[in-house]
Amino acid sequence: MKSVGSTTILAKGVLLSALLMLFTSIGIAQTAAQAAATKEYKRLVNLSAALRKIPVEKQNKEPHRSFLKRNDKDIVYSEPAGEWFVRSERFWDLHKKYKTLAIADQIAWTAADNPLPGECEGYLNCHLFNIRSTLGEYLKLYPNGTYSKQAVQKMVEFLAYMADDAASAQKNYDGPVDASDRAELAKTINEFRSILAKVSHPETAKALSQLKAIEEGFK
Repeated sequence: MKSVGSTTILAKGVLLSALLMLFTSIGIAQTAAQAAATKEYKRLVNLSAALRKIPVEKQNKEPHRSFLKRNDKDIVYSEPAGEWFVRSERFWDLHKKYKTLAIADQIAWTAADNPLPGECEGYLNCHLFNIRSTLGEYLKLYPNGTYSKQAVQKMVEFLAYMADDAASAQKNYDGPVDASDRAELAKTINEFRSILAKVSHPETAKALSQLKAIEEGFK
């Protein structure tokens, strides 16, 4: 007969083996997910680079026309510049899919830095919304992420134009004209404040000051 001691040792051995197999399986799964995420991310980045190389005057000529058609679901046309961009939601969706992986921070930054189609034509709410949905979204996800310093610096750079304009008698930006637009502006600025409150970068104070100037200047 086996002793109680030997039975206990055997049970512990079985448990350790099971745990080892579990951790190994988790490691393999994470490695596979990381490889898949990297592959999908590089595809979008390479697509973006390829789009930038297409001359505007040759977009309707081969091989560019077929290339654009083949990637139609992943790209969007920007009328003012006459350029094609990767749809930002492709990067954001990829981030959501792999948000637990180390590469997620980089994917989110690429999404935030990706050019948006169209133009706001001086409409203040539109400009602020674009900043909120790009740089602001990155900082919301990663307030102290790898690219948080760059995000805040870019935000300060973009907000500077609107903050300076807010103090000017002859404004270049069109502020809100009705109650719903003013409510939208207030909501966006409050979202910025909530996001920046969690960011430790020194230039955050500058961004908050700019937002206050915009809020006061475009009441």
